[in-house]
Amino acid sequence: MRVKVHYQVSLSTTSTAAGEGNLVDLSVEGCRMESAHQLAVNTYVSLRLFIAPKEMPILVDLAAVRWVRSEACGIHFLSIQPPQVTRLQKFLASSKKSEQPSLSDDL
Repeated sequence: MRVKVHYQVSLSTTSTAAGEGNLVDLSVEGCRMESAHQLAVNTYVSLRLFIAPKEMPILVDLAAVRWVRSEACGIHFLSIQPPQVTRLQKFLASSKKSEQPSLSDDL
């Protein structure tokens, strides 16, 4: 299940922040993000997904850049701690429900 989103993400390739971007699509397995910071395919990064203004970001310990097109790139999540996976799943489930059209939308 992939959800269209528009949230901020920060990424790092080492212990220091390497850049920021915007999430465009998000799933439990990965995301698509847009960033002015150019990443190479097979770069390994850690991510902080800022999905709610008053909540701590969801932390992705290890992810890999799988493709790059212009300012967009596809990122595959490789290692996320179980509590972070649970938070991500809950977020995706609630986002998917809000995208569902109601019966009145079809009339």
